[in-house]
Amino acid sequence: MEREAGPIVHRLARALSTQLIARDLLDRGLADVGHAVAADEQTAGRGRHGRSWLSPTGGLYVTFIVPHDGLIALRAGLATARAVEALSIPVRLKWPNDLIVAERKLGGILIETARDVALVGVGINLEESPIDGATSLRDEGVRGDRDAFVRAIYSELARPQTEDVVLAAYRERCATLGRTVSVDRGQGRVMLGRAVDVDPFGHLVVETVDGRVTVASGDCVHLREVWPTSQGTVSHLRPFA
Repeated sequence: MEREAGPIVHRLARALSTQLIARDLLDRGLADVGHAVAADEQTAGRGRHGRSWLSPTGGLYVTFIVPHDGLIALRAGLATARAVEALSIPVRLKWPNDLIVAERKLGGILIETARDVALVGVGINLEESPIDGATSLRDEGVRGDRDAFVRAIYSELARPQTEDVVLAAYRERCATLGRTVSVDRGQGRVMLGRAVDVDPFGHLVVETVDGRVTVASGDCVHLREVWPTSQGTVSHLRPFA
């Protein structure tokens, strides 16, 4: 563990998951708000909805322990995007908080709660792209310093911001707004329409053939084209690949 100009960082060469380590340290009273867990490699990294997150050596894998609030998902996405923007990378946010560059995934964020705090897990591809359709900072011609990223992201997370400022900044960077999307809400419920807004709770507002629907969570896919049929359904879908 070491003190940086920012969070108290618990640094590991290898971990199953920085989220799991952060939760364990918190439960044992060895970590608190203002701490972070960073690993050079994760052997069982997790993404949203219980998916695995490939975490080879050379990426950024860190969990920040921060106060929980209603806009933490948007604030976390903003904090990470701003850290990447500082390297002159044209990063955008795909709702809720995937980092994309020209529709290729650069990183992602997993937020979980523990007691009254939030565990903000951040993964960014620095040296390599572990899956098809992804990118890395090296692919974009930039080298990223992991320690500098940890400090920059934490600084943004700790900076007081009003709801209006957070929402405006998130909407400005959100690549999903204005796009035709498919949102899988689980249990076979797939909604199609055009993303028109992000509300004050961080929910996506989608204009469908049946009216506007507010989505709290789900897997969002950007589509190239959608053709409504006379029955109000969609006959053809083309994911943005």
